[in-house]
Amino acid sequence: MAKAEYVSWLTKAFDDLSWTKANIKGGIWYGACFSAQQAAEKALKAYLLYKGKRLKKIHSLVALLEECRELDPSFEKLRTRCARLTVYYVTTRYPDIIDFAEFSKEKAVEALELAKRVVGFVEEKFVEEKTKKE
Repeated sequence: MAKAEYVSWLTKAFDDLSWTKANIKGGIWYGACFSAQQAAEKALKAYLLYKGKRLKKIHSLVALLEECRELDPSFEKLRTRCARLTVYYVTTRYPDIIDFAEFSKEKAVEALELAKRVVGFVEEKFVEEKTKKE
């Protein structure tokens, strides 16, 4: 049996957390912020796939959070984290924007912590729902 698609997405989210740590270790602050945003995005998309939803080609964590919240209101507690991370998708990707954005070790470490909370929350949801089924 093939691995469920949502498992692959959550696995990639954890890979992105590792990528974030590597960026921090290497002093690549904007890269850490981007990979943290990516980890949270992939985790939210994993949850949507788990719930049988089709993914939209969007990168706004706030929009993805809304979709998750419609399925499970407890996702609301991630709103501030998602709002803080979502800005890193665009601001880290283009040189003309990076030049105007300030990235620091503090922001990179904060982004990692925010992303870890989002990914961990989604992972806990999978465990909770699996436990309910048993």
